[in-house]
Amino acid sequence: MQLIKVYSNKTSFREVKFNQTGLSFVVAEQKNPGFTEKGQTYNGVGKSLLVRIIHFCLGAGIADYKIFCNKLPGWEFYIDFKIGNNKYTARRTTDNPKNIFLNGEELAVTKFNKKMQALCFDIPKDISFLSFRSLITFFIRPKKESYVSYDKPGKTGSKYQVLLYNSFLLGLDIFLAQKKYNIRKEQERIRKLEKNFKEDSLLRDFFTGNKDVTLTLIDLEEQIKKLDNNLSNFKVAEDYNEVQIKADEIERDLFELNNKIIMMENNIENIDKGLKITPDMNKKDIETIYNEAKINFSENMTKTLNELEDFYDKLITNRRKRLLEQKSKLKIEQQNKIDNLETLQKELDRLMKYLGEHQALDLFVSLSHKSAELKSQVDNLKSYKSLQLKYKEQDREAEKDLLKLTEVSESYLKEIESDIVELRNYFRNLAKMFYPNSVAGLTIENNDGDNQLQFDIDAKIESDTSDGINNVKIFCYDLTILFKGYNHKMNFIFHDSRIFDGIDERQKADIFKTVYKEFTDTNKQYIATVNQNQLDEIKRQLDEGEFYNIITKNTVLTLTDDSDSEKLLGIKVDIGEG
Repeated sequence: MQLIKVYSNKTSFREVKFNQTGLSFVVAEQKNPGFTEKGQTYNGVGKSLLVRIIHFCLGAGIADYKIFCNKLPGWEFYIDFKIGNNKYTARRTTDNPKNIFLNGEELAVTKFNKKMQALCFDIPKDISFLSFRSLITFFIRPKKESYVSYDKPGKTGSKYQVLLYNSFLLGLDIFLAQKKYNIRKEQERIRKLEKNFKEDSLLRDFFTGNKDVTLTLIDLEEQIKKLDNNLSNFKVAEDYNEVQIKADEIERDLFELNNKIIMMENNIENIDKGLKITPDMNKKDIETIYNEAKINFSENMTKTLNELEDFYDKLITNRRKRLLEQKSKLKIEQQNKIDNLETLQKELDRLMKYLGEHQALDLFVSLSHKSAELKSQVDNLKSYKSLQLKYKEQDREAEKDLLKLTEVSESYLKEIESDIVELRNYFRNLAKMFYPNSVAGLTIENNDGDNQLQFDIDAKIESDTSDGINNVKIFCYDLTILFKGYNHKMNFIFHDSRIFDGIDERQKADIFKTVYKEFTDTNKQYIATVNQNQLDEIKRQLDEGEFYNIITKNTVLTLTDDSDSEKLLGIKVDIGEG
């Protein structure tokens, strides 16, 4: 893939036409280098914006372009590029950024990226994570963060994904990398499952060694058997509660009735005692008393005493009759209550027998729940035992597979040693141009550690702690991928001016000498945005002819802060450059 030009439907846009091979520089120039008023800087003229527009046209996600699209309504951006002998044009609009036109065919962004993936990269089937968007960033790093680490130019995700992208572009066997990843993922799945069991309140004691699984299972199964037997013989009375209430009412009635019968019995006894009382005094006794008192009774008094005796006899007779009547009435009433008592007692006996033979529905449900709970515990314990056996077996198998994989990988790396040496030496020779006294190289080794990574890939320049050395490492690595890498049809590298930050004048000049040497007489492109002050620095390191051949002749566009029309968009708008 080679870039031809970037342009827009707006006439104010500064069209960027790249040299088809060799070098192409977009220079940011400050009209008044000594003037520091806000806005009069190299930033904001459109250097990094050009990179954003290229990624926009090449299927970047819409999430990073919301402000971009909102601030530029009605804009259309185009990029012409070539893959092999075929020319393509991609057009994407800010009004409808969900679709991209490729040679006039409207495609959803995902379909566009799949098509570009097939055109640019030889990605095998059954490999996850590899895509056009994840790989294109190695050739045109999209953001400021892309210049932090040589092997992470874009949104890389996990360490495995980082390894996969780099392994693919360096030509390593990505199926070996995926094999270890899958084995480790399966081990992590099993370990996570075991962790979940460990956090279960029922199983916590088993992991702390306080309980024995086998013995507990036997005990639980015995409890379940007893419960199930009871449940099978369980006679459920849906009206159990109603019957219980009725029995309680009868019991209260019986208690009251018994009390009344006892009270009647006491009353009858009192009547019987009253009936036994007889008068022990008569008229003769009264006369004797009076005689002893020497009182003379007249005839009239005698007559009165006779009448009194008759009255008293009648009074006694009437009292006895009344008591007998009361006794008869009480006995009849008592018998009625006794009969009622017997009836109620029979009803209570019947209800109690019914309650004895049946159980309440809520008790049945409670016992059923208890049985289900115990069965759940049994299932968990059996699952735990099964998991233990399965985990141990799978863990042993995984370790065997990993051991075999280590042997295969080590053998594989020996077989491709010449390819690794070529990668290492190319990177090393580039690095030595900048740091001739430093140990440098690209190493690829087998990783047999307890992780998901099959290979250790390390681009190293000794004492690589400064920004300058880090940027040189990125530069060397990107050229290694382009010239000595595999599985791609990319024929360009596009670097933002950030890559030159922190590098001294001599090394900046060496970078431009290097790209001039490496890209001359090839079908590949080196494209970069450069600040004027950076060019001023390298100009002091190059003779006039070198500067002209490398820089002046290959400057395809100059952007300045002199006026809005001299900037990339040709208008004044603040959209951020990412």
